[in-house]
Amino acid sequence: MKRFLPGLGALALVAAIIGYVVWQRPAAPVPLPPAPKEVVLQYADGSRLWSSADGQPNSVIVERVLAELHGANLPLDALKLVGGAVRTTIDARTQTVSATVVGRLVAPNQRLSATVTAVDPVSGGVRAYVPGPRRGLNDPADEPRETVPELAEPFALADAPDLVQARMRPLDLTAAYATFAAGGVQRRAHFVAAVTGADGSSLYQAAETDKSVFGDDVADRITLELKEKPGCNSVACVPDAFPWAVGYTPQLAVTVLVDQAGGDVDAGLSVAIWQELVAELTE
Repeated sequence: MKRFLPGLGALALVAAIIGYVVWQRPAAPVPLPPAPKEVVLQYADGSRLWSSADGQPNSVIVERVLAELHGANLPLDALKLVGGAVRTTIDARTQTVSATVVGRLVAPNQRLSATVTAVDPVSGGVRAYVPGPRRGLNDPADEPRETVPELAEPFALADAPDLVQARMRPLDLTAAYATFAAGGVQRRAHFVAAVTGADGSSLYQAAETDKSVFGDDVADRITLELKEKPGCNSVACVPDAFPWAVGYTPQLAVTVLVDQAGGDVDAGLSVAIWQELVAELTE
């Protein structure tokens, strides 16, 4: 027994030494999170609008697209894990023409700003979005504005008065008038058409939101009446709703809203902007 005890002591000492060495060994390194992959936002034609590799969003349009993705449970951080492309509904030419016209007719007067929104009646896709100068962190085009009775009259004639409210965002008003161009079918205005992963998989597709609110015969009748209004140049429009001007063709509904910051504003400015936009976009 006496001979056995020293052996146990030696074993205990060896175990203690091994335990100490193991305890002193550095812990296994924590794996680094995977590097984010590039997410590219595209115009409707597939050309580049913005990329996550560019840094922070560089325009209100990009912010609106990312917000819509977040609402569809596809936040940018999650998309960066897989990478891919976001095809927006924004038409590069329509956006460029809208921004150019506003810049030429409004920008020289620092007291004025103008918002332009354009919607495709067939899909509800937003084709152009020019929000005007930002007020702090807010998107000017996303703020409800007071409408005027002239804007509600066509919807009263169509027995659909609920489509126009006393205060509306410009984009919502554009989508409402797009209903006439779509033969009485109302569609949700949206910025995102589809999202594709870097591996080519489909991650998102804009859902159909068709809702018939009046017949195409009603839409045709009111469209004909609006085309005959002075200043519309045979295009369906509401030209006497300052500071608004709104109208549509079968391919596009366009709204212009002019803001003023003191001083008098030519009541025809919103109509002049709208007329030039429609003329250039329907060439």
